[in-house]
Amino acid sequence: MINFNTSKTLNIFLPNTNTALSEVLKSITPKELETLTKGKDLKSIINGLLQGSTSDKSSNKQLLSMLKNNPTLKELTTVSSSIKVLHQTLQQEKNPLPLEKKLTSFLSNIKDISESSLKTKIENSGLFLENKIKNLQTPQVTLKNALTALSQVLQETKLPNVTTINTQLKELLASDLFKNLSNTDLLKTLKSDLVSLTQMSKNVSNILDQLSQRLNSSVDKTLQPKDVLFSKETKILFEKINLLNKPEHLQTQGSAKELFSHDLKAVLLKAHEEIKNSSSQNKAELLKQIDKLTLQIDYHQLLSQLSNSTSLYIPYSWDALEDGNITIKSAKDDKFFTDIELNLKDYGELKLRLGMFETNQLNINITAQNKELKQILQDNIATLKQQLFGANIVPVSIRFLDDNDTLSSAYNEYNQDLNAGFEVKG
Repeated sequence: MINFNTSKTLNIFLPNTNTALSEVLKSITPKELETLTKGKDLKSIINGLLQGSTSDKSSNKQLLSMLKNNPTLKELTTVSSSIKVLHQTLQQEKNPLPLEKKLTSFLSNIKDISESSLKTKIENSGLFLENKIKNLQTPQVTLKNALTALSQVLQETKLPNVTTINTQLKELLASDLFKNLSNTDLLKTLKSDLVSLTQMSKNVSNILDQLSQRLNSSVDKTLQPKDVLFSKETKILFEKINLLNKPEHLQTQGSAKELFSHDLKAVLLKAHEEIKNSSSQNKAELLKQIDKLTLQIDYHQLLSQLSNSTSLYIPYSWDALEDGNITIKSAKDDKFFTDIELNLKDYGELKLRLGMFETNQLNINITAQNKELKQILQDNIATLKQQLFGANIVPVSIRFLDDNDTLSSAYNEYNQDLNAGFEVKG
């Protein structure tokens, strides 16, 4: 199922890559700039936002208003509509692109929705790409972490003459091979050439060979049989490093390829480069549609960051829908809230706020613009309750509200300490 993690906020985009933010800053007026900065440096405000370290909620609020009212962004169609248009354009290509297959999977009808397919669609919607890159544990990072742990073991050992080996290990970890290596440098580590990886492996092997002699020394084991170097944990760590320490195992392409082949935004970015360098007759139109779809994903990423929530587009084809989005927030004591805002072709606006607490207790507030739709919903409440009970969810309260203000303040008692600790996990 979809899990929530309330221990950290969601960092879902990298500096200088969000096109929606660029669009907002491009059209900012002098008055808006003055209101936003209030004597501060705009660059520092934006950097703080992008790095997820800003504590200036007023700046976030101002940017959020500019984002929602930006003329270009307001005129964007729904994501599903953009996917359909791009898909149709791709079908005109003589040589099918991987992007076409990816879009085909996203065009499934909402009638075919299931828990597993919804989870997969949300996870691969493109909204979490940068977050997944950040948390992708590359083999090189894993090796660095293991070697760091080994260095700590060597720091604690009572065996003589091990200090020299640990000094070599620390120097290796501080060298250019390891110094700036982290999960956030995935794009850099993807390009790591086999020569540098071979040198990395050779240097590590040299240290492991020296340690291996100490581990197999009967004299050392007799003198210090309970030394940390001879512990079960150290043996497991040593074996792990040995297993990783091969140039072919240190390459990141395998794990990254799996990530990039499924994520919509990653596929879009890759396809953009491929099409830009191709001789396709539809090149201009394809690039235009890819840029538009990427902008829409960036919009939801930025909206999530500024509103301290997770803003999702509906990743399904739904003919009855004009527009719609889902916003998820979490609060203290494992309380979770979801706002679903739909603009239906035949019935106008429909807004729902779902509040989940105590694991499976659910409150639902509903505002329907159309009286006929409201009556349809009311007539089917019994069926809804039955289905919720079948999913082990207890509908504590289902209320129909008449005005948006009531809906927006329905859970004001929980509005403090809301955060965007939302993650998709397997």
